Amino acid sequence: MSTPVLPYGAAEILKLRKNGKRPADIVLVSLIGPLREVNPVIVANSSRQYDWTSLVDLPVLVVANSDTDKQAVRSVLGAIKALPARSLSLWLADRQNGQHVIVDGVTARPNGLLRHMDAQDRRNYAGIGIRKDYLTCK
Repeated sequence: MSTPVLPYGAAEILKLRKNGKRPADIVLVSLIGPLREVNPVIVANSSRQYDWTSLVDLPVLVVANSDTDKQAVRSVLGAIKALPARSLSLWLADRQNGQHVIVDGVTARPNGLLRHMDAQDRRNYAGIGIRKDYLTCK
């Protein structure tokens, strides 16, 4: 079995952490490719194993689509939850909706089920993961 590697974008966060700093905003872990966002973005292939230690005690939003392999998404969420992350949520970009896994360091629901995002959360995350290429005039 090979040693897990850092996903693309995690090295910068790890460097911050080693210097006693942390990202100012929620970290986006994209399972759908690169994102054009102001937040720190880590791009991962949902079928690979990664070293997620750069995300310990950070707020994390995993961005996927509804057709992303569900077992792979569960695996990524499980690995990040085990760190643990300060907060962990799943955002389905194609549906513009999501669910919370961990909120303020506490599992969203004791029975392990996810808690749906409320209207304010959906407004906060609106547009994440939507391809913005078509918005650029050429």
